[in-house]
Amino acid sequence: MRTTAAARAVPNATRAWRACAVLAAPAKGGSWSLKYVDKVTDGELTAVTATSADDIWAAGYERRDGAMDDPDGQYLLHYEGGEWRRQQLPAALDGNIFQPRLDSSGPDNVWLFGSGDDADSAGVARWDGGGWQRVRRPPGAVVDTKVLAPDDVWALSGQQQAYHWDGGRWSTHELPADATALGGTSGDDLWAVGFRSRGPGVGGAGGELNQPAAMHWGGASWKITPTPTYRFPEPVPPEAGAFLDGVEAVSSKEVWAYGSHDFDHGEVEQEPAIEHILLRWEGSRWHEQKSADRDPCLSRDIVTHGTDGGLLFGVGRYRSPQGHCAKPSWPRLPAVATYEPRRGD
Repeated sequence: MRTTAAARAVPNATRAWRACAVLAAPAKGGSWSLKYVDKVTDGELTAVTATSADDIWAAGYERRDGAMDDPDGQYLLHYEGGEWRRQQLPAALDGNIFQPRLDSSGPDNVWLFGSGDDADSAGVARWDGGGWQRVRRPPGAVVDTKVLAPDDVWALSGQQQAYHWDGGRWSTHELPADATALGGTSGDDLWAVGFRSRGPGVGGAGGELNQPAAMHWGGASWKITPTPTYRFPEPVPPEAGAFLDGVEAVSSKEVWAYGSHDFDHGEVEQEPAIEHILLRWEGSRWHEQKSADRDPCLSRDIVTHGTDGGLLFGVGRYRSPQGHCAKPSWPRLPAVATYEPRRGD
């Protein structure tokens, strides 16, 4: 479980700083509290990665003259030695970065992936424990990453391609379907999820445009695994399709993937309800969790609780490794964070 989170800070009805704030909660009970406030006129923290309870990186920006993409307004926060310190983005990236993605496998292996309108604006840098080093960028734009080791990093392009860094270069791997999310436990047990546009359940009279896709890397190649198919009852709404957009791996025998069965809204009068998809891999096949819309311990948005192998669900439930479901005693993270300046601030 990550013990810190980044939240957007907005003003309330009284005098308040619109600032970037980091919040934290104790491991047992208590309440969320502000641990760091960056007192700028307007800003937001957009990414965070924690290698341990006392080593955390976050990325943010200052909104300058209403613009969010001013290179001079982008910065990093590093929590180390009990303090948050602000840093500029790595000089090796030439300021060519906006709302970067952060990922890590340890305190001496933190990766920063830039985002932009095209691959040329997506710089990459690696923190080796002593400084930031520029890394050759992958061939395409990056939509998700999985950092396993300094010489074992994967990146997705959002299409049917994945890129692997072996410590010296990026290699391109073709995927059997479109993928937008990565998850896994090791370099030979990795998952990519998304959708496929051909095969069972796709096309035909009243058919769906796409179906969920889950692909596995066992160390040699990416292979698609069978997943349930989805179809709305007649009349099928326009441009209907199902997809997966998240995956969380607990072990080689327990992997969770989630997504939606949706359609083009506003085209018909009586629209069916959107279906929330939740699948569980149990070592040999995917099982559909049919009660995902009703069971509070079978919701979307899952995070592995690293200290014991349990799962945290987005609706505020905790599932132990033994399968017991409970509502945690710790409070939820507030939707917004507001800083009230004290006298003299």
